[in-house]
Order: sequence, then structure tokens, then C-alpha cells
Amino acid sequence: MSEKQAVVVAGYYGFGNLGDEAIRDALVGELTRSELVTPIFLVAAPRRANEVKRSSPIRVFAALRGASALLFGGGGLLQNRTSNRSLYYYLSLILLAHLSRRPVFLLGQGIGPIRGMLARGATHYALSKAVYIGCRDQRSLDLLVKMGQSGVLDGDLFFLFPPIEHLPTPPNEIPRIVLSLKDPGTATRQQLIEQSVELIKGVHGDTSALFILLPFFPAKDLSLAAQITCRLSFPCQITCPDSVEEASEAIASADLLISSRLHPLEFALRVGTPMLAIAEDPKVKQLLKEVRSVDGPQISCTPFPSPEKVLLVLNYPPQRDSLQTAYRRLHERTTAAFSSFLSKLETVLGGRDG
Repeated sequence: MSEKQAVVVAGYYGFGNLGDEAIRDALVGELTRSELVTPIFLVAAPRRANEVKRSSPIRVFAALRGASALLFGGGGLLQNRTSNRSLYYYLSLILLAHLSRRPVFLLGQGIGPIRGMLARGATHYALSKAVYIGCRDQRSLDLLVKMGQSGVLDGDLFFLFPPIEHLPTPPNEIPRIVLSLKDPGTATRQQLIEQSVELIKGVHGDTSALFILLPFFPAKDLSLAAQITCRLSFPCQITCPDSVEEASEAIASADLLISSRLHPLEFALRVGTPMLAIAEDPKVKQLLKEVRSVDGPQISCTPFPSPEKVLLVLNYPPQRDSLQTAYRRLHERTTAAFSSFLSKLETVLGGRDG
């Protein structure tokens, strides 16, 4: 291609979820260096010239008509665990692009769970129109194959961020523990609050540890963090980072991260912070499998940790170097897959030019 071509990029952007915004930042960096395309992002509330309001059918259609392709830029978009509405939104984008004769590429996708015959059938049909499907983990790729589609394992797009080579161990006089929890909703929120308060009190009583609550999706998680801290009789910080850099610094300065969200765990892997995963979401378990697949350390995973489990990880943490080595290997795998995607993109868009 002699000139850059516009590509519409869809994802869960503009809602304040730091994990999805980190994916976007990583993708922007790689697309900018590729010199192949100019991304146009579908977002909740446009603020930049290269952003389009995702909830406006007219603007989305106009963006697709003026672009050369549609790209799904990472995240767990194709699932109805959270809602059918979200799934059908993204499927409709694929079909709209197909009807507009725009090729569709999917990168770093977490696929599933998809419940219901209608939803599975619609997903199968829409995915059959894609020219490239990359999955962020083996579980998603296996589900894709079961649906009769072909794809590749390219990894979570967060791993496009380069490794951090040199990071000093935090010289903390008392342990610093970062707790990043996903609000499970009204049905089990109170139970999670009780468990969290019991955990923090138990660990603090033995170690005087400072707990820092880190809501990665403040719109959903900040209220949960506030309800936990108001139950404590000793200081407990709440930090809401505004950027990848701020989140990285907060996690890097900790002796331990405890998280039920996927992306804080990936941040910790990058900076080498020992972690303990809460198995609330299948994608969390899958990340730990991906770490093991590149000979990374065994990361503790539990439905909810006891104070004894936390103290065990604090006293016998994995080496930070081993975590960062695992991140480096996942980065290499993801960047190699991204290069293959760019070759496919250039071929397809070059053919459209011709």
C-alpha cells in the first residue's frame, strides 16, 4: 500500500475500564509504527478527531463506508455472560461491515461463553464473514474451532507493550498489598464485602500490611472499594489510576497483588509483582494457563483467598525475574502474531486497492 488507509477499530473503549484502555494504547502504538493504517475508534463519548460515537448507527455506518476495513481490537467482546445486547452489538458490526464490503479482522479476542442456540448460531454466522480471527487464549481458540471456524492464537493485546527490563524491588518497611476486585453485582456483593473485610483484617493483624484498593473499572468497582474501606478501623487507601503508567507504578510498588480482574494480573506480570488470582472469571484461570504454557511460574488461584494463603504467598513469593521472563515470552508470541496479522492486512487491503 502506498498510502495509509482508514480502519474502524471496535472495542469496549471510552467507558473508563483501564484494562480496555490499556489494550487500546498498546494497539495504537503498534498500528502507528506499522505505517499501514489510520485507526478510527468507536467509543462511548468521542473526544478526538479519530473517534466516532459507537451508539450512533448513522455515524458508525458512515465511518465504515469511509474506511477500508473493520478491526476488533482485543477484549472479551464475543460473549453473552454479561449481556446478550453487547454480543449482538458486536455481531451486527461484523455483518454491517460485510454488507458494506469491508473486510473484518479480529485481534486478541476472548470468545465465549456464548449461551443459547440463537446466540451461538448468530455468532457462527457472523464469524464466517471474518477474514482473520486471532484469539487471546487457548480456551477461546478451542471454542472457535468447535464452532467450525479457523483462527490463530495471538494473545491478549496488552502483551504488545514492551517488557520492563529494570525495576527495583520496593523497599517497603511493611508489606504493601494491592487489592483489585471486580464488583460481582447485587446478588453476591455483600458476601464479597464480608470476605474482603475479613481478609484485610486478618492479614493486617499479623503483618500491619497496608492495603491499597485499586478499582480498574471505577464506574463499577469504586463503590465496592468504598464499602470495604468504610468497614475498617485502620487506614486503607483507594487509588484510581488514570493511565497505564500510573497503574503500573501502583502495582510495581506492591509486595503482592490480589485480583479478580484479568488486566491487573497482566500488569503485575509485566512489572514482576507477585500475585494471587481470584477465580471469579474463566479468563483469569486461562491467563494463568498461558503463563504456564511459556514455562512461567505457578500462580496461586483460589475462589477467594484466606489470610493464611496471602501470608504464604507474601512469605514465599515467586521470583520477580521469573514473572517478567514469562511476560517477555508472551510479548514475543503476541508481537510475532501481530506481524503476521499486519501481513494479512496489507495483502487484503492491497488487493482491495487493486
